[in-house]
Amino acid sequence: MAESLADSTFEIHQAAAYGFGVIGMNGGSIYARTCTEALPHLFALISSPDTRHAPENNIATENTVNALHQILFSWFPIHEDTEETSYIYGYLCDLIESNNSVIIEQNNFIVPNVIKLFANAFVKSSIEVNSVVDQRMVIILRHVQTIPSIFQACMNALTIEKRQSLGNSLNSTISPQNHQVRFPNHMMNHHASV
Repeated sequence: MAESLADSTFEIHQAAAYGFGVIGMNGGSIYARTCTEALPHLFALISSPDTRHAPENNIATENTVNALHQILFSWFPIHEDTEETSYIYGYLCDLIESNNSVIIEQNNFIVPNVIKLFANAFVKSSIEVNSVVDQRMVIILRHVQTIPSIFQACMNALTIEKRQSLGNSLNSTISPQNHQVRFPNHMMNHHASV
């Protein structure tokens, strides 16, 4: 499958990228090395000068971007190095707030994964309570909460401990200076499904 990433036929490297995305999402630690070895090839596909010059390239590129995010998300959560967690979760907030297509997809498929990552961070106390990153995460959660079908599906997928932790975070007070977070109008569209 790794050799297929280098194939000049878009359909073939698109299928290979999709396969690595599935492995990243479902393969667990057994396939971690395989996914790690595929990363340079996936980055090369995205970085290629002809990445977006034809419609068939766009589909292959989007499958490759999706594979990367599936692999990267499979390595979460992180919680031991609290100095690093604020940077990583802060960057995740940046991606969400900027409506980055790696995180925000048309069908909101990634939203439950993001909520699960946030819940893990809150349960493990990875993010300092009332820090800027903590409050940004809470604001994002509150935005998702305005879409009951998506929010409820996310909550149903969590353990009781994680639901309680998210509930506690959602009940926290947000500093007025952190209300500056803005979401694009089309982010997490109310009509989208999980």
